[in-house]
Amino acid sequence: MPTGQYVDKATFLNGCICPTRGWFARNLRHATPPSEADLLRMEEGLEIGRRARLLFPGGVFVPAKESTAAARETARLMADPKVLAIFEATFRVDGYVAKADILLRAKRGWRLLEVKSSINPSQELVDDLAYTARVAKRAGVKIDRASLLLLSGTYKLGDPDSDLFIERDCTGDVADIVGRFETLWDSVAKAALAKKPPAPQLMFACRSCEYFSTHCLGTDTENHIFELPRLSQTAFDRLAQQSVTAIPDIPAGFRLTHPQERVRQAIVTGQPVIAEKELAAFLDRIDWPAFYLDFETVKSSIPLFPGTAPHEQIVTQYSVHLCQAPGKVSGHREFLADASRDCRRELAERLLKDLDGAGHIVVYSSFEKTMLNKLGRLFDDLKPALDRCASRLFDLEKAFRSWFYHPEFHGRTSIKVTLPALVDLSYDGLAIADGDTAVAKYARMARGEIPGDAAGDVRQALLEYCKRDTLAMVKLHERLLKICS
Repeated sequence: MPTGQYVDKATFLNGCICPTRGWFARNLRHATPPSEADLLRMEEGLEIGRRARLLFPGGVFVPAKESTAAARETARLMADPKVLAIFEATFRVDGYVAKADILLRAKRGWRLLEVKSSINPSQELVDDLAYTARVAKRAGVKIDRASLLLLSGTYKLGDPDSDLFIERDCTGDVADIVGRFETLWDSVAKAALAKKPPAPQLMFACRSCEYFSTHCLGTDTENHIFELPRLSQTAFDRLAQQSVTAIPDIPAGFRLTHPQERVRQAIVTGQPVIAEKELAAFLDRIDWPAFYLDFETVKSSIPLFPGTAPHEQIVTQYSVHLCQAPGKVSGHREFLADASRDCRRELAERLLKDLDGAGHIVVYSSFEKTMLNKLGRLFDDLKPALDRCASRLFDLEKAFRSWFYHPEFHGRTSIKVTLPALVDLSYDGLAIADGDTAVAKYARMARGEIPGDAAGDVRQALLEYCKRDTLAMVKLHERLLKICS
């Protein structure tokens, strides 16, 4: 096989789901540049790997190089009994290549550790480990034990690195998965290394495939059945058996849930489906003045502030639009934390002042309630006041989940979808225009990677983004009321 013609972990695991997906994973990997959030996650992964290696002093790192040369270097190190730990051990066999994060010499072979940035051992992570074990086994390595080295949920910033990780032994599960992989070994490689992608076949897994709507079957179907909310495997199978892929083609009498039927009706008629009486009654519950609230948060694999844990979600800012009547903005209040420290106490105290008074607090989804409850658990003395705020919440998204559907929603009800369909307002032109970028930018400030004037620009962009979220709620709420009038 020519140099560079090999199958890696991402290709194989995608190929096990669908051969076409595996081909795309190998050949389109760099077609889209990574986002700000993607880059941050990659950097965090490298840092976690570095810290994990510090747990095994004396280990030897296999330099990043062409895989054949790296595999030869790995074999040389494994043959040296003085080498007890190898980092990035590389194996290449049968057209496959794998890198083991940490390989430890054991009495009856080798102990394999895969370092992950997660706290919980998901099936995806165990499959990942099993792939490395399978390639190593085919290369002649006796794996005595296979484990995931995960982040500990009890670790707090300031604890020693030895407390950052927890090992989960997955040897038994890996053995079972490796047996399943063996049946797909030759076919996945053949499909992935072909010059053209295999002919795709529609399956339920297409729903979560990143290539489906851009390069595969989804590019030819408008209003695909995957846009039906909560589509089950059983319902999908029944539709697929009838060769139905588009919502307008769903046969009369096919059993759909009420939300799914609303979507179908809107697509077929090309008009919004509105339960006007129920929607009007829902909106009529609002007590004025109304406070429109949105939180932004930050979280990272490696904690950013003392006393915080991996992946702990920390509220960093909020925006509040105050309206005395529908669409009548009488004030705007906001808070953005100092990224160099944990400001949750200051944020909570300011928030209570900014939300003081009567009237509903309009939000979009249950996220704000979750964060208010979390702040209440953190600050016992503020909990009664925070609980009162939580009791005043009014979830505007429920209007779209239950009583209003527009054909341009395409099965979703997020504010980024509903806003442009109903209101002449968007996030276009904002320096930060999505939540993932907001999280990444704040995290970089907290890590000291955005200094001086650049940090000031980011802070302003974060304030504008959060402010747009609450203004969007004001405009959507006003629009819904006009629709019902």
